[in-house]
Parts: sequence; structure tokens; C-alpha cells
Amino acid sequence: MNEVRFSRQVKEVKFGEWVLDPKRQSICDGEVTRELEPLLFRLLCYLIINNEQIITRQDLVDDVWNQNYVDDNAINRAMSELRKILKSDKQRGIVVKTHYRKGYSFFLEPTIIYHADELPRTPSEPNPDRKPKQSPSIEHHELEQAKASPKRKLKLNWFMVASVAISTAFIAGASVKYFSLSKQSASPTSLVAQERPIKESVLSWVQGRYTLLNLSPNDAMVAYSFVQEGMKHFALVVKNLQNGHERRLGEPGANYYPLGWSADSNTIYYSIEDGNKCQVWQLSADFNSGNQFLFECNSSNGMTGGGINQNRLVYAKKGYRSRDELSALTNRDLISGDEFQITSPNLNSYGDRFLAYVPEKEIILFERRQYNTNELYMTDPDGGDQIKLYETRSRIWALNYDNETDSVTWFDNNKNVVYRFSLRENRLVNLQKLVTEQPYAEYETLSSGDLLMTSYPFQLDVYSLDLNSKAFEPLVKTPREDKNAIKVPNGYLFLTRVGGVSRLNLKRHDGHVEVLGLPDADFKSIRYNGNADELLVHYTHKIETYTLSNLTLKQSKSVNGTIVSAEYLDENEIGYTVVDETKINSKAYVLSRLDSKVRELPTQSALWLDRMSDDKLVTLSSNDTLSVFDLRTGNISYQLDLPAAIYRHSVAVSNEHIYHSDGKNIYKIDLSAAGKIEPIYTVNESQFVIDQIRSSDSERLIIDVIEMVENQLLKVSYVDPSLTVQ
Repeated sequence: MNEVRFSRQVKEVKFGEWVLDPKRQSICDGEVTRELEPLLFRLLCYLIINNEQIITRQDLVDDVWNQNYVDDNAINRAMSELRKILKSDKQRGIVVKTHYRKGYSFFLEPTIIYHADELPRTPSEPNPDRKPKQSPSIEHHELEQAKASPKRKLKLNWFMVASVAISTAFIAGASVKYFSLSKQSASPTSLVAQERPIKESVLSWVQGRYTLLNLSPNDAMVAYSFVQEGMKHFALVVKNLQNGHERRLGEPGANYYPLGWSADSNTIYYSIEDGNKCQVWQLSADFNSGNQFLFECNSSNGMTGGGINQNRLVYAKKGYRSRDELSALTNRDLISGDEFQITSPNLNSYGDRFLAYVPEKEIILFERRQYNTNELYMTDPDGGDQIKLYETRSRIWALNYDNETDSVTWFDNNKNVVYRFSLRENRLVNLQKLVTEQPYAEYETLSSGDLLMTSYPFQLDVYSLDLNSKAFEPLVKTPREDKNAIKVPNGYLFLTRVGGVSRLNLKRHDGHVEVLGLPDADFKSIRYNGNADELLVHYTHKIETYTLSNLTLKQSKSVNGTIVSAEYLDENEIGYTVVDETKINSKAYVLSRLDSKVRELPTQSALWLDRMSDDKLVTLSSNDTLSVFDLRTGNISYQLDLPAAIYRHSVAVSNEHIYHSDGKNIYKIDLSAAGKIEPIYTVNESQFVIDQIRSSDSERLIIDVIEMVENQLLKVSYVDPSLTVQ
């Protein structure tokens, strides 16, 4: 049916309180009449015609947009706009339903009313006045396919040409809006951070570890996880900030973590992890009622969320696109259990974290963590109108909204700077630098301007693991954050965090530590080539090599995109992986040390690679697949889909074996024994988390660990400079 015939034959379509007028492309509920943009009209008609089936995103790409590829965000925006238009004072219920990981369906039963001279027929029936054609056509071919496969959706060929132009304009318009806001917020600022003297007061004197601060929307309570000195498992604590009263919930053998609050601050959502079991529960804030199981979860590591009304929860759900380190925001109905995804992060990223829901504006603020940057986004509860507000190298762990100034505030714990961003003006409006050397971890901003903080509960140190004796011993352990140690002839080189950058240090065999000599920079990793006495330095957008003995620069290679990893494949070649500027594709390259030529490797979505032997190359892909390539044939000789990581995946190659860590365990994969997987070491999870493993030599692995230490729950207040002692 073409566009003209549809308008001539169909008089109106009734669904719920709405009446659709195809000729005018408008809907009316008796009180309100709304015109539909062509793309939204086409989308609505497609859902009505296929109302008995679930429409996948690919169906929409093929049949509504009529393009080879449409970004998930464009589909989200269109669906969100359609949902908004279909809401009125008379039509309050669901019209378009989202089926998690499946697609969409039309929730109401439509009634199609034809003009008097037309026979009524169901949307899926072919046009009865259609004349048979002797030669096959696109329309005839599609009809035959629909007959042969009842589940196939009916295509709307009656607007194909127009819709391509319209949808292109819609996407382009959305892109302009997105680009202009992003460009404005990312432009260099002339703001200068104002130094603010502070004072600290301890809010709890119980010794142990405090983590995962979560402030209630009304600023009256803070939830957090706490493990007391000498204990192994975290309890959930809710502290009243007015009177200091604390309530605790926990049990032996299980960890309790806050997830978030309801919008009215009356309910706390939390997760329980007991071995491999993860559950989400809710409880009244006064702990007196409403302790109720909600749903099973994959892992509560990094799970954040919040209630957006009485019965709906938006939370960061891990496992997006089958990657256990990738999270997407999900909107869940707590009554029915139905949920749908509202954000679509890139595969080559760490995904999205829920930060806050602002009921006054009906918006959700979230952080999207890329490999080289972190982005602050705003969206609505359906995932529409996604706008990038700000981009920073530092994490945005939490933020708080102030209704009076229409701004959000967060704390950069790398620089000890408080940021205030105006949503009204779409720019940073204030920076305040805390005058202190104290490192902080988590934070919440109170409306009074005071800060709730935890002192830093982690130490980043470097350990070694003897592969024979399984001795696990400290290798580099200083008061600062140390990582990425590599063995060199006169000791170990390692990186130490200093503010927002890293410093390259040398620990000699006698234990003396000295600065190597390169200026502090945003180093990502370092490697050493003993045959050439060469140091490889990996930055975000380039790799450089130096003669180690005199730090003379030998080679520099810049790339468009983000370098994720870099390794010496052999004496003369460096392998590295790059996520391109679109943040969608990742590729692997080999750089020759001899002639600086670069060649691309035919690998799929590689994030890390290393040479195992002369004829074997090992890669780790963005979908957590470990592959071994036979360089003689180009074929994959071994492949393993890694199980879910407890913290993060890390891989190293040593002595023709592959070693893999999931954050808690280290495994050896022996290809000579048909890929036998052998667990060789497990860290004490109450004390350590494995961040990364590397090969040192044939007998040892070097391991970057995050070590948990006791800390304090603090209130940080600004001090009037005029009252401080000079």
C-alpha cells in the first residue's frame, strides 16, 4: 500500500484515547490534537500494523529508517519522542512497550476504520485491489516473503522515499544539537580554581573500611558499606546526618552494598552478594518495614541506581552486549519485573553509571566511561534526548543537583577540586580547590556546601608471584599509588600517580627509589626491550621509544584514536591496539622499529595482543574472547570465551603459556595440553583485587594489586580564610 492509497482507504485508527488521522498525520484524544513529524508518523503506523509482534531494532533500521545502519541513540530518541507525544491527560497508560533485549511492541489494540468504499482488512493482509503482475517486483517479492514467513513484519513501502529524507533530517538535527552542546561544554574555560581552606570532622570512630557513599535525595541520610576491623564482609549502614544515629543490615558470609534511593528518600535499594549469588532488595529508610526481594543480578560491582517514581528503578546493569565489564542503564518496573535498556554505550568502553535522578526536570544524569575519558550525560527516563554535557579525564563518581541554581556539583579526587556545572547555561561556572594534601576517595555534596568524604581506602602496589613456589610478595610498595612495574637490568621501573599525572621511577636492587628523568605525564604503560636496551612508553594518543641508558628519544608514533595497549612482540616489532575516534571500532597494528612502517593486523575488535612464540599471536577482544592465531596459516588455533570477571580481565604470556586473571584468580592456559586451564593462585578478596598481570621472566609474574586499607568517614567543611591563622 502506497502513501496515497493508505490515506484514501483508512479513515482513522483508534487506540486507547487517541484517534489517528492518516490524511492529516495527527492524533486527537477529544481535547488535544497533535501533529506528528513524518518519521514519528511512520514509526507509529509501523507499530500499529505489526501490533501482534515484537519489533526489533533491526526491523526499525530496515523498515522505518530504510538504512544499513542507525545509531542506537537515534532509535532511542525517536521512541522517546513518540512516547511523549502519545501521553496526555486522558491517555496516561503505556502505548509502546519495551521488551528487554528484544524490541518494542504496540501495547494497545488498534481499531482501523476504513472509508465507506473500502473493505476492512487486517493490517497484515495484502491489498485486495492489487493487480497481479507478470514480472517480479520488489513489492511482489516482499508479499511472497510475508506469506512464506508469518513472523515477518509488514514493510511500509508507501513512504519509502520520503522517509529516508525525513529520517536523515531528524538524525542530522539531533546530531547538530548533540554536537553544539558538547562543543560548548568542552571548550576551554577561563575559570580559575579558588583555593578554599577546609577542616575535617570524623563522623564515625568505628575502625574499619567505609565505601560506596550514597546520599539520600533530601540530604538527611547517607548509606554506605562498612566492614569492621577483623571482619571480612560488608554490612549496609544508613546514617542519619541530623542526629548521627546509625542502622545496620548484614549477615555472616554475605556482602551488602547500597544501590541507591527512591526519589522521595523513603526507600533504600541495596544488593546482597553471597558467593556467586547476587540479589537486589529494597527496605524502608527507617529499617522498620518493606524489606523486599526485587530481582536477581549478575554482579553488584559498580552497580548504581535510583528510583524515578514509586514503582520504577533505573540502574546500571552489567553484561551489556555480553561483556561483563560493560554496563548500560536499564529502566525496571518493580511490580511486573519488566525492564528495558535506555542507554547504548559503545562496545569499546566501560559503559554507563547512574549518577542522579532529578525529579524536578525528569532527567537522569549518568557517567559514560570511555578508555581515555569520562563523559557526563543527561537523558530522560525512557532514554530519549541524550545530551553529552561535559568531558573530563577524571572520574565522576557522584554528583548532586541543586534546584535553586539549576546546577550539579561533583568532586575531582585526582585534583581535590569541586566542580559546579550549570544546566541552565550548559557550562562550568565554579571551581574550588581544597587546600589539603589528604587524598579522598568517595564523596557527596550537601546542600549546605559541606562535603561527605571517605579518606582513601586503597593502596596501589606491585607484587610478584613466583610461578614455581607460588610465593606472593611485595615488589614496589610506597605511600603513593604505584603500578606497571617492569624489570630492567638495574632494578624495576614503575609508574607513580602524582596528582592527575604519572611519574616514572626506578627502584634499584638495593631498594633505593629515584625519579628516572622523563617529565611527569599521562603515561598509560611502559615496557622494556632488553636486546635493544629500549624503553617503550605508551601515552593516550602516541607511543615513544627511548634508549634507557641516556633517555634519548628514538621513535615516536602518533595515532588518531586512543591507544589501549602496547607490547613488544619481538626485538624489532611493537604491537598496539587502537580504538578509533568514533569509539566504535578497535584495530591492531604492528610498528617496525627498523623502518617505522605500520601494518594493520586482520584481527576483530582486539584490545590487547602479544606474541606467544614465533608462529603464535594471542589477542584479547572487546567481547572478552581470548584467541590464538597461527601466523603461518592466519587461522585461529585456539579460542576461549572468558567467564565473567570479578573485577577485570588481564592477560599475560610467559614461557609459551597464557596467564589470565579475573581480578581474584590467576589461571594458566597450557596449549600443549589441549588448552588445559589450571588455577594457580587466588588472592585474599577481603584484602586484594588484581588490577593487571604482566610477565617478568619465565619464572615470575608481576601483578598490580589494589590493596584495601582502613579509612574514615569524614565531613569536610570550608573555612573562612579570614579566620585562619596566618
